[in-house]
Amino acid sequence: MNQLKKNNYKTFPILLLSWYDLNRRILPWRAMPGEASNPYFVYLSEIMLQQTVVKTVIPYFLKFVRKWPDINALAKAELYEINSYWAGLGYYSRAKNLHETAKIISNKYDGLFPKDKNLLITLPGIGEYTSSAIMAIAFDRKSNVIDGNVERVFSRFYAVDKPVEKSKIFIKKIAEKHLPENRHGDYAQALMDLGSLICIPKSPRCKICPLLAICDVGGTTRAKKYPIKLPKKEKEERYGLFFYLQNKDGAVLFETNKSSGLLANMDVLPSIGWYEDSNRFKKFPEFNQKKPNFLGMKWKMLDQNLNHIFTHFKLNCSVAIAKINDENASINDLSKSSYRFVQKKNINDLALPSLIKKILNALKNNETLDF
Repeated sequence: MNQLKKNNYKTFPILLLSWYDLNRRILPWRAMPGEASNPYFVYLSEIMLQQTVVKTVIPYFLKFVRKWPDINALAKAELYEINSYWAGLGYYSRAKNLHETAKIISNKYDGLFPKDKNLLITLPGIGEYTSSAIMAIAFDRKSNVIDGNVERVFSRFYAVDKPVEKSKIFIKKIAEKHLPENRHGDYAQALMDLGSLICIPKSPRCKICPLLAICDVGGTTRAKKYPIKLPKKEKEERYGLFFYLQNKDGAVLFETNKSSGLLANMDVLPSIGWYEDSNRFKKFPEFNQKKPNFLGMKWKMLDQNLNHIFTHFKLNCSVAIAKINDENASINDLSKSSYRFVQKKNINDLALPSLIKKILNALKNNETLDF
């Protein structure tokens, strides 16, 4: 690190905040200049923005706050309804944690967010980053808010020669030294905007960056090199079989997942081979030789196969279909189990993950479903 950088810890936030005052993004959860932030809006947006881009989050955020305008209203909601509003955002455990935290804040803290980071970080789904963001943005407290955007900015600013995965501690320490003495919320959001609008991943817009004059790689071809990343690991391949069952009224069989794990509390088509740890398919099952025997029904395999990408694996989906034409004791007993039939007009009211939506959309125009 050169001496110039050591002398620019104060210059960095001054330049950044001056740029932010002219270029800040207008986002529905952000307070306008001179207004106090709404802690509930800050919290809700930060949870939604975990692993999800701003463009995707905006309509979900607006839908949520229209339905539940404050933390107390959210605390009174039913989890299944929150899940239905969350459907499509992914990482579904966030919805459950959102509900649990809302209930704690409403009941234990009288609907007021704690202004103590040590208390915030004990709440479900609130970790180091989210607690820091709430402290800075909602309460204007000095707090070191480090996300992927901030890591990218400082990796380039100092030309960090180690992959992000191995330089997180260094970046956190150096980012701490650049914190201003005031405007903590604006500064945190300014860094986020800089990373989202200027210091973008593939082709940084160095020519219009407010920090160009003091950046180690700004304006050079080296900028694209940073942050250095470890080689990507190939995603694990999984194979699953999904069952689409209609009753005589045309209603479709669904089940609600358990409250933990992948797609927790979401409404799904019954499936096997990919979700459970045991009996997991290692390749496309050879269904011609081993017919699926789910619920004692005779199933017809569709030729169509679908792919769905999760964070850590790629799922290859096969679909089997069946229709109830005769009375069947095992089917009649479904009402006593976790399964239930849902009329097609009501399917959109379910808490459907994007995986199930993709399968249902693919089946819409499939002539085989005419049975």
